[in-house]
Amino acid sequence: MTMPDISPSPEAKAKANDLKAKGNTAFGKKNFKAALDYYTQAIKADPAEPIFLSNRAACHLQLKNWTAAETDCNLALVMMGQLADDNVPNAKAGVKLLYRRGVARKAQGNLTQAKMDWERALNLDPENKSVKKDLNALAWELKKQERNSRGMAKPNVTTKQPAKTTTPQVTTAPKITESISANRRSIPIQIVDSLPKEFVFTPPASGPGPEPPFRNLPTTSAPKPAPVAAPVVSQKLAPQVTDSPTTAAHAPALAASSNAHTNGFQRHTVLPKSFPRTPNLYDVTQLIRRPASERSNVLTYFFNNIPPQQLPAIFGRGGIEGDFIETFLDAIIFAGQDLEHRAIDEFLDRSTRLLKGIASCDRFSIAKVFIDDKKVVEAFSVCNSIAQCCGGDAVSKVSKVERIWKSM
Repeated sequence: MTMPDISPSPEAKAKANDLKAKGNTAFGKKNFKAALDYYTQAIKADPAEPIFLSNRAACHLQLKNWTAAETDCNLALVMMGQLADDNVPNAKAGVKLLYRRGVARKAQGNLTQAKMDWERALNLDPENKSVKKDLNALAWELKKQERNSRGMAKPNVTTKQPAKTTTPQVTTAPKITESISANRRSIPIQIVDSLPKEFVFTPPASGPGPEPPFRNLPTTSAPKPAPVAAPVVSQKLAPQVTDSPTTAAHAPALAASSNAHTNGFQRHTVLPKSFPRTPNLYDVTQLIRRPASERSNVLTYFFNNIPPQQLPAIFGRGGIEGDFIETFLDAIIFAGQDLEHRAIDEFLDRSTRLLKGIASCDRFSIAKVFIDDKKVVEAFSVCNSIAQCCGGDAVSKVSKVERIWKSM
């Protein structure tokens, strides 16, 4: 990951240090919101100083802004070169940042990542009692979760069949009914979540598209619908139901891949093997309906592969809906949580273009009413935090897009 070259003037550095001192005073008085504001102003005056980001992350933790705290820690660690190398001169600051990022990740449920951060912090400062205590507690919590997951497996219990009674059977049905019942067969019907492999159509790889998307994932053409054999069921036993969704022409496929480290944000995420090269409305609709276990794959695709300038055409005159807007916001937040494999100016450019593209869609102003305002604030907070470290017109670029969203 690369950082822009920012060299503040001596006057700017002096102003930043003065703001930092005011922030420290406010923090000591537990006025965390005021301290947050002072540290933010200090970052604007001197974007190259990681200590200001570290202090602001501490404020975010106190205010339970977990995502913003993690983002500030990421940026500060990048500036210090500690994302890739623990052997750096400023080990004390590195311990604080890794510990604070671990707290933020643990609060978001990312226990494994939090454990990795605290292990790295302990490697830098083996005598740190706070890190040791929390790391031991977290290790115990992870073991407890593992035991609970094992205990959820249902044991195989065999039950004895009850002894048959000697009550004589009395046949009252006519002989014609007996003959009909003897000719009937029981056809087992099994409800499954997906089609068997023999019914799944795997299309050949398509040729190169007209315009390769941003950091493309491996892509193929979307498959055509495959015929599905429906079981024959008597009308009396199972009446016909007509409220199922209409079958569309094609759907994107999600499958496992071993390239999780190089192609996606989370190194332990199983990435999709095939996605539509040029998505349409049906494609993106099916993607947001994928199960929660594939959510990170979907967010990665939404951020990397959907061209921002094509969003109005994808959603057409029917306009964009709130579910899609929230998915794009989640994708921006998700991408901002892993800046280790991405240049911050590249992330910021992509995020602002996506936000502008969303606002350009028909019915955006109507759909915006039904989305979670906290999610909008969080997405723009991530962008603003990163913009403050980019320098130049990055902050004004984000502010311009934010004004567009507020005006609609």
